[in-house]
Amino acid sequence: MKCFHSLVLMLQFFTRLPLPWQIPFEEGMLARVVVWLPVVGLVIGSINALAYEAGNLLAGPMAGILVAMGANLFLTGGFHLDGLADTCDGIYSSRKRERMLEIMKDSRLGTNGACALLMVFLARYSGLNMLPEDFIPWAVLLMPVAARACNPLLMLSNYARKEGLGNLFIGKVSKRRVALSVFLGGLLVFGLTGQVWLLIAYALTAAFQPLFCRYITGILGGMTGDTLGAGDELSEMVFLGLCCIGAYHGW
Repeated sequence: MKCFHSLVLMLQFFTRLPLPWQIPFEEGMLARVVVWLPVVGLVIGSINALAYEAGNLLAGPMAGILVAMGANLFLTGGFHLDGLADTCDGIYSSRKRERMLEIMKDSRLGTNGACALLMVFLARYSGLNMLPEDFIPWAVLLMPVAARACNPLLMLSNYARKEGLGNLFIGKVSKRRVALSVFLGGLLVFGLTGQVWLLIAYALTAAFQPLFCRYITGILGGMTGDTLGAGDELSEMVFLGLCCIGAYHGW
């Protein structure tokens, strides 16, 4: 029952799914249940894959990709995309840390954020379109799993602000829970496909996290909720890119 409550809490926070259950939120709960993020990714990815199959059945693979992308946006409410846009607006619009953090809190979309969103949408569509048709559903399924399983690695950093949404996770998650999340993600990727090269792609996606964290903390002095979202979106792109490389080489 405790595991079920933890999973529902994660689904409440990270998706827009109309759940029949509601778990009361308590301070510190989210940091204790991040181990379930890979399962949240599996739920999102499974629905995205079903959306792709429906679109593909009706109008072909290109339409299926667009339907899957739309389903992903609807399920997540653009939560991580918003973080990516705010992050790019902040760090590429100013050279002063304090001003960057101010810009990132602004709800308006700037030029840099808009460009980042456009590039991500184009990269996601182009990457999926490059894959063999029979592998597209697997990529759509596994991308959210890989990104969300590895995302807790970014939460081991310190928090760049005194207060804010990211403070619920950043600097509050134990290394043990982070390791369990990464392990569970790898277990899902390999268990669902049985493909060693996809497990390697997952490991490289996990290795991307410390590099991204070092880049962001070097600029902002720490991570924020927005940069967590940016890390999630970019991790999906890293995993997708590695899938494209593997498919091209026939792995």
